[in-house]
Amino acid sequence: MTPEQLAQRMGISLRMVRAMYYTNTWPHLRINQRTVRFTEGHYEQILELSEQRPTTLVRKTTTGTKVAELAELLSRKRAS
Repeated sequence: MTPEQLAQRMGISLRMVRAMYYTNTWPHLRINQRTVRFTEGHYEQILELSEQRPTTLVRKTTTGTKVAELAELLSRKRAS
């Protein structure tokens, strides 16, 4: 399939598809310098790569005290 077809199938912009194959983030076939194609296998791999799975436990939200401590630390960093 063409990059345009992949973008439409995934519901994303053509610009995003191009960015992902230009950086070799997504598998693709480069037929020549200007022609790029994706197979069904590539599509499946892209879906697997795009799936986000939690790697750590979700932490509780930061308390007001922690926010104040972080703000103080940042203001000290900026001052130095």
